[in-house]
Amino acid sequence: MRFFSYRNKLRLKRLAVILGAVAAVALAFCAIRFIYLQRYLVFTDTGAVFDYDQSLTSQGDTHTSLNLEDFPIEYAGLEQSQAVSSQEQPLEVLSGYYITTSMLQDPAAVTAALEAAETAPKAVMVEMKSIYGNFYYTSSLAGANTASVDISAVEALIDRLAQDKTYLIARIPAFSDNNFALANQSCGLPLSSGALWMDRNGCYWLDPQDAAVQDYLVAIAAELADLGFDEVVFDQYQIPDSENIVYEGDRAEAAAASAQTVKDMLAGYAIRVSFGSTAAGVAAVSDRLYISNDNGAAVEGIVANVSESLTDPAAQIVFCTASRDTRFEGYGLLRPLIEQSSEEQ
Repeated sequence: MRFFSYRNKLRLKRLAVILGAVAAVALAFCAIRFIYLQRYLVFTDTGAVFDYDQSLTSQGDTHTSLNLEDFPIEYAGLEQSQAVSSQEQPLEVLSGYYITTSMLQDPAAVTAALEAAETAPKAVMVEMKSIYGNFYYTSSLAGANTASVDISAVEALIDRLAQDKTYLIARIPAFSDNNFALANQSCGLPLSSGALWMDRNGCYWLDPQDAAVQDYLVAIAAELADLGFDEVVFDQYQIPDSENIVYEGDRAEAAAASAQTVKDMLAGYAIRVSFGSTAAGVAAVSDRLYISNDNGAAVEGIVANVSESLTDPAAQIVFCTASRDTRFEGYGLLRPLIEQSSEEQ
């Protein structure tokens, strides 16, 4: 008789089924017993033991009586919270230099000019994006184009200024941005033909009230905060008064409302939010107001127009000028680090 005959195979199959069932029952019993005995398991300094005499009476919901002060938590974002608090300190009258994108074409010359300065500047403003939308730092934003300069040298310059405790300000053209406008044409300011409006520099402008545009500005400011900037200036915060632009509603009110929205969105970031504008509505929202002007005769009128919207005009108004006219004195002053007859963006 063959051992692996058909009859013997049937018997072995039945035996395997029976043994499997027994094993499953045994495994289930062990699992249930383990779960049951867990309540008696006590961990001591010498190991784990079973204590069958301990009381297992429920004590109710005990977590409500915990004192959170007994459990100190170390937050990873503490440095940012401290930085936000530091930005709430009273404003001081600024003095220092501004560095344009044209100057950044030669970072070595910028470094040499800083080293040649008689005293270390208290504040330096750097243009970190051109009017065409090219970034002067490595941006992680989708579709961001880097300017054709030595970006590593620019970032090294920023890092050096930050380490020297220089008050760092980043200037960003708010709405002049060809790259973003072409990639998001519904965000641009339109002509009656449906094409995008272009200024005399050949730049397309964005709609201040567009949510995508506002998100874009907030994302840029967040990156600049990470780079070490203390303040961001969204320059030319306005809708141009060209009659060719098709725009419903009050343009000044639209710009002011947009400024308020952007500032509110950046409330949790460790960076001051300021604007480049001479409009009273935008001034009321801005931490500081940055005004580019070389005409000393215009100072009185500009100040009169925005002063009622500011709590401390001397500290909040900052003139960016190459002029030595004494009428600019008494307010914040930033002068060009390198004197230039013309500046290409």
